[in-house]
Amino acid sequence: MSNNDNNKKNIDMDAMFGGTVITEIKAPEQEEDKNLASSPFYCKKFARLELEDARGFQYFLMGHFPVIMSNVFLSSALIMLSYISAMEKCGDDTSCDGKIYGFKPSSLITIIATISGILSAFILPIFGAIIDFTNHRKVVGVSLAVLLTSIQAIQIMTNKQTWFPMAILQAINGFLFQALELTAFSYLPEIKRIVGESTMTAYTSRFYSFAFSTQSLYLMLVIGISSALGRDSVETAQLGQIINVLMTGFFYVCGFYNFTPKQSSRDLPEGHSLLVAGFKQVFTTTKDMCNHYPTTLTWFFLAVLVAEAAASAFTTVAVTFLIEVLKFNGTQCGLVSLVSLLSTIPGSLFASFLMRKTSSPTLTMKICLIVFMIVNFVTFPTLTGPEDDGLVWLYAVLWGFLLGWFYPTEVNIYALLMPKGQESTWAGFFLYCTQILAWLPPLIFTIMNENHIPLKFGGIHLNIYFFLALICYQMMPSWKECYETMNAENKTGTNTNSDKECV
Repeated sequence: MSNNDNNKKNIDMDAMFGGTVITEIKAPEQEEDKNLASSPFYCKKFARLELEDARGFQYFLMGHFPVIMSNVFLSSALIMLSYISAMEKCGDDTSCDGKIYGFKPSSLITIIATISGILSAFILPIFGAIIDFTNHRKVVGVSLAVLLTSIQAIQIMTNKQTWFPMAILQAINGFLFQALELTAFSYLPEIKRIVGESTMTAYTSRFYSFAFSTQSLYLMLVIGISSALGRDSVETAQLGQIINVLMTGFFYVCGFYNFTPKQSSRDLPEGHSLLVAGFKQVFTTTKDMCNHYPTTLTWFFLAVLVAEAAASAFTTVAVTFLIEVLKFNGTQCGLVSLVSLLSTIPGSLFASFLMRKTSSPTLTMKICLIVFMIVNFVTFPTLTGPEDDGLVWLYAVLWGFLLGWFYPTEVNIYALLMPKGQESTWAGFFLYCTQILAWLPPLIFTIMNENHIPLKFGGIHLNIYFFLALICYQMMPSWKECYETMNAENKTGTNTNSDKECV
């Protein structure tokens, strides 16, 4: 299953970071650094990208994407180990509630996701302020990459005695993943300003094609080796962490070796603290949005809040459902993830086709949300036990197709509606909005599970957020009116005229 959250996600970042109005600046001629050229991390010939920051971002994504899939294997192991601990605690006591540390083993992964989501919602603005107001962007990125990779390495030792502290580390790593992503993605607007629109389009295609390749390679390596050696879920998770540390560690080093240090993009106002500057910026941006764009951006970002909450929680909920209801092990969950990942490709192509056909990304998104709700209403109730495992592979294709349809459509709407001349501010705001409510669906799922409500209803409840998003999109004016409004003169004083076609 494809993860968003993370996914940031499998999306067209060319559309996300700036539309077509950023002035193209001729890239400065760069003399090759002899020390860089002789270093083991000088991968220019492999990357074929002249700009150092572009090379850095490409390698970053190549290491970042496999981390998402390592969570699938680790989640399966943690649930299995928590069950073993619960059974050992109960022993022969028939009245035992089967809980461990006060919760059901089946709630473990959604609790982890809830904690990660809350940490992201409350701490990411602080990292955004550090990136904007200090010269420490690269230092922050390197530090986060080291911490994340170190935790991945520690989790190789996941076993019956260590599973609970490993689960705590996993909650922390979920936040570190988002903070690291925010740091790396902050380079994209600057890359685009230097190389221009057409070159950035080519860069974006390369970024994600290489990232998908390493993600798929990671899955195939773990699944292939685990199947060949007959490993159980715990051993598969350990193997997955070993391969992930080696792969992700190498590409993170390549990435941040090529990323260049950056000066602060603006000065911290006198008397302000970095701890609150990020939150003030979010508040200011929200206030300006409500005042100047009450019928367009306001409704769109409300839709993003709720739709992203459901989409980002989908993988966590689905993996828990597969393990609990269908009794899948780590290898089987990995295979489902691989099928879904490959299915995002036709989903993305279909999204592009439908947006061209309807000339309305918002209509395309509304259709996607309706189909997603229908599929959820069908899939979760019809998977009742291990005897239904044959249906999973069809459903995995549908889930991947829908996620591949959802993310590019959402980002295309964002890119075409974004106030021009303020790309960095709105890009950061968009990324933050995708995380604000990421904790809510896992929390609701956990509450339902702890109260003995069947897990199928935990999956179906994601439709509530999709339905709220559908209402928000329905409240927006017609796409033609939205587009014309946002391409008129910027109401905050920045010229936003654009000759970009509305597609």
